Amino acid sequence: MKKLNRIRVGIFDIKESITLSELEEKKDNLNDYVFTMEKIFKDFESIELEEKKLPYFLNGVKITYKRKDGVYNLYCDKKYIGLGVIKDNLLKRDVLIIDKVT
Repeated sequence: MKKLNRIRVGIFDIKESITLSELEEKKDNLNDYVFTMEKIFKDFESIELEEKKLPYFLNGVKITYKRKDGVYNLYCDKKYIGLGVIKDNLLKRDVLIIDKVT
C-alpha cells in the first residue's frame, strides 16, 4: 500500500473538514467549525452533579451513584464539566474540561 486516505473516523468526516487558512478566515464563528467534547459525546447519558459534591469529585473522590456501568457526560448547574465513569455504583472522573470551581 502506497497511500491511505482516511475519509471518516467516528463522527468526523473529511467532507466537513476545512483548511487552517479557512479556519483563520472564519475565526469569528469558530463554534460552527470546532467540535466540543459535549458535541462529540452527545449520545452518552448525562449526570447532574450536586454543587456541594463537585469539589470532592474534582479532587478524585469517588461518588456513590446507582446507575449502570459506563461513561457519562457530567454537568453541574447545567454547565458541562466533562466525562465520568461509573463502575460498581461508583462515579469517578475521567476527562474534565471545567475551567474553575465555583
